[in-house]
Amino acid sequence: MMRAALIVVVLGLVGFAAAWLAEYPGIVAVDWGEWRIESSVGVAIGAVVLLAIVVALLYRFWRWMRTAPRRLRAAHEAERRRQGYRALTRGMVAVAAGDAEESSRLAKRAESLLEEPPLTLLLSAQAAQLKGDDRAAEKYFRLMVANPELEFLGLRGLLTSELRQGNTAAALEHARAAYRLSPQSEWIQATLFELQLEANQWKQAAALLHDVGRRGGSPEPTLRRRRAILLLEQAADVEASGDRPAAATIAEKAHTSAPEFVPAAVAAARLLTTVGKAKRAHRVLETTWRAAPHPDVAAALLAVWPDESAKQRLARTQALAHLTPGHIEGDIAIARTTIAAGDFPRARRSLAVVGGARAEDLESRVCRLWAELEDAEHGPGLAARDWLMRASSARPDPMWVCSKCRQGTPDWRPSCPFCNAFDSLEWRHILLPVADDGSAATAQMRAVALARAPAPVARIAPPAAAPGPSASAGGNGGSEPANTPPPQFLAPMPPDVPIIGPREP
Repeated sequence: MMRAALIVVVLGLVGFAAAWLAEYPGIVAVDWGEWRIESSVGVAIGAVVLLAIVVALLYRFWRWMRTAPRRLRAAHEAERRRQGYRALTRGMVAVAAGDAEESSRLAKRAESLLEEPPLTLLLSAQAAQLKGDDRAAEKYFRLMVANPELEFLGLRGLLTSELRQGNTAAALEHARAAYRLSPQSEWIQATLFELQLEANQWKQAAALLHDVGRRGGSPEPTLRRRRAILLLEQAADVEASGDRPAAATIAEKAHTSAPEFVPAAVAAARLLTTVGKAKRAHRVLETTWRAAPHPDVAAALLAVWPDESAKQRLARTQALAHLTPGHIEGDIAIARTTIAAGDFPRARRSLAVVGGARAEDLESRVCRLWAELEDAEHGPGLAARDWLMRASSARPDPMWVCSKCRQGTPDWRPSCPFCNAFDSLEWRHILLPVADDGSAATAQMRAVALARAPAPVARIAPPAAAPGPSASAGGNGGSEPANTPPPQFLAPMPPDVPIIGPREP
């Protein structure tokens, strides 16, 4: 709107000037030597305007001619950069596709077209790695380290190269340097931590955990548990050197760092017991039991007082179970000690409590305890064998399961024995594949669970050929016939194997 108004004003002024000149034409005279030029004012003004236009055009042409070489050079450089970036992009694609020859060719072309080496160093290094030329790749990575903008990428490349060659010491140095440059990088945090663990640098790894926690990189429970694991590893090294009191002190620090962490409590109790601090070991186990009842804690408590009688051990187990009333681990621990103490009615009551409302909730370890109870109370017989047969199809026992690879192991370790993931083992039930018949455990897993049964089963051999009365040897305390061979204590058989011999009525 303003522009239109301005145009109207300008046209109005021009029209007014033209009208004024028409009314007052005037005369312009120019004397130049013998020449005299006369014209009206309007014509003179037109001539001046035309002359100004011609001069302006000549000036612009002169400037264009003067800047032409510079513009041609700029256009040439722009084309080279365009082709260089195209070669760089295609080279990255070739690296991703694993084409070593093509990526190497494009890296050289990009390097010759682009006058910015930092852009081509990474492509050249990766192309050299694809060709297997580690020396050339290392040269490019070191050039990247010398460039402040690419130093982290160069260190990462050197670190990866050293790890591929198995040189963990040099890789650890590169990881430290990369962490100083980018401490917030989760990749370098994990890599540096793993290398420190491999080098048994427990204190340095603990310091790294503290720094990561200060930056908010991991949850506090995870940091406390991992700090406890590092202290346990340090205690193991100190114990291996023969200094058990110092190892006990370090293990107790691990328990203090994560009181709910069962392996730390068990290790601390064992070491404290070896140095004559049984009461302190007892308190450690009680603290952990309150936070996380676990069968290893109950077993460690009995190991603290190895010389006690069965009734004394039962009393200690009952006191431990009363710390967490109604927990399944307390009832199972009481059942174990009551069987050992010969209190079979109490054992039956405890096992009945942990049986579960549904038959499919019955765990394999509970079935094995029932078999052990039948064997201890009535002697080897079919009742114990039947419980072991039920154990093969019962719910698998809880174990240490890796959260990464989902594999299970009965014993805790700092790293998963299958995938080597650090601090990935969790105490829980393993998820088994569903069989064709819809059951939770496959036949193979049932056989494995049955083979892990600790107590043998008495299988009654068939009666002898000689005629005579034959008595059934079940769980009723009956005696064997005189012509029957003694029971054979054999490993439990898988459920698919037929049982030969008399059955209980």
